[in-house]
Amino acid sequence: MRSLVLALLVPLLAPVTAAGKDPDAPVRVLWNSTPENLRASGTWDARLSVLQGPGGLDGGDARPVIVVSELAGGAQRRVPLIVDVPPNTFKARVSFPDAGVYQVAIAHFDPGDPARVADIGAPVRVDPALPPATAAPDASGASWPWRVVVAAAIAALIAGAWSIQRVR
Repeated sequence: MRSLVLALLVPLLAPVTAAGKDPDAPVRVLWNSTPENLRASGTWDARLSVLQGPGGLDGGDARPVIVVSELAGGAQRRVPLIVDVPPNTFKARVSFPDAGVYQVAIAHFDPGDPARVADIGAPVRVDPALPPATAAPDASGASWPWRVVVAAAIAALIAGAWSIQRVR
């Protein structure tokens, strides 16, 4: 039993080197969500992490932004990210008001190279909005008045059958 306890304690007592924080390690972006199946007027809940070496990166006061560029017209928007999980995971709500093809990237994320930009990969396709006639039915239950009418009719039938039974 003593040898087992000793075998378990030896790794805890051995000197440990800090393996994680290498200031010369490359900074990289991990996209935790991607814009998929978007339609015009849709919103993407963007989430990403900025990493350096095997661990996170403390970027100090740097605040990354998502850069959305429309490929057809060249219009560009910048959406600021806010800290989601400190210190290196960020989030933002990115709207796509019009159908088209967009390039999505992040800027201002690398403290060692402030001009560096990292894109999400393939361009993002935003489909046109559905016409009102083919839009999905209202999930809030717009058919509830009919349900009330049907329930009231069933209740009236049951009450009528009960009163007929009672009279006999």
